[in-house]
Amino acid sequence: MKKQIIKKAALLLALVGVLSVQESSAQLSDQEYVAVTMDLQGILQLTMTTEPQVDFVFNTIQKYQVGITKYNATRLEVEATVPWDLYAQPSTEFWTQQIAYGAGTNGQGTLPSEILEMQAIQPNAVAAALTFNSFIGLSSNAGANTASLTPTVDTQFLAGQFGQGVANSYAPATSTASPLTNKFLVHYRIKPGVPANFPNLTTQYPTVAAATFTATAPYAQPGYYDLEVVYTLTEDL
Repeated sequence: MKKQIIKKAALLLALVGVLSVQESSAQLSDQEYVAVTMDLQGILQLTMTTEPQVDFVFNTIQKYQVGITKYNATRLEVEATVPWDLYAQPSTEFWTQQIAYGAGTNGQGTLPSEILEMQAIQPNAVAAALTFNSFIGLSSNAGANTASLTPTVDTQFLAGQFGQGVANSYAPATSTASPLTNKFLVHYRIKPGVPANFPNLTTQYPTVAAATFTATAPYAQPGYYDLEVVYTLTEDL
C-alpha cells in the first residue's frame, strides 16, 4: 500500500516538469509600421553652353554675295527622365528693324524669319516631316508658328516630331551618357545676295519671297535687325 503512493507522487512530478518547459519557450513580440513613399518627378533641362547672341555683319560685297555662315554657334544639352522632343521657332514672324540706314524708299524693312537658315549637325533620329538636318529657313508659318509651347505639324524639330509614342520621341537620357542624342550643335546662315532679296528664300519658300519682295520694294532695306530663335524642350506631346 505504501509503494503505490510513492509511484503516484513521481508521476505528478514528471507532469509538472513538462508544463514548466513549455512556459519557458513562449516569446513576446510587438510591431510598428513605417510608410515609405516614392515621388518620381519628371525632369527636363535644356542648357545652352554658348553665347546667347549671334551677329551677322554684311559690310562687303563678297559677304552679300556668298553669305555668312556661323558654324557651331549654338550648343544645346538635354537632360531628361521622360520621353522628349526639341524644336525651334522664331519669336516673331518678322525681324525687328531697330535702325534703318538711309531713306530706303525702294527697300523692304519687313523681313520674314525664313531668311535665317539653320542646320543641326546631329540629324533628327526620328523621320520627322520638318527638321534641321540640312540648312533650312526658320519658318514662322505665316505667324502661326511663333514661339508656341505646343508644337504642330508645321513645327521644325531638332529631335522627335509632332505626335506621341516611342517612334516619335527621344528616350530619357543625359547629355553625358548619350552625347550623340542629347547634345546639339547648330549652324546659322544668311545670304542676302545682290540685290539683297535672299535667293535661298526664293528657293525654299517661294510664296514668302514673292509676298516680301515686290515691284515697289524689290530688296531689303539696309539697317540693323534682330530676331529671337526660341528652342523648346518638352515632354513628348
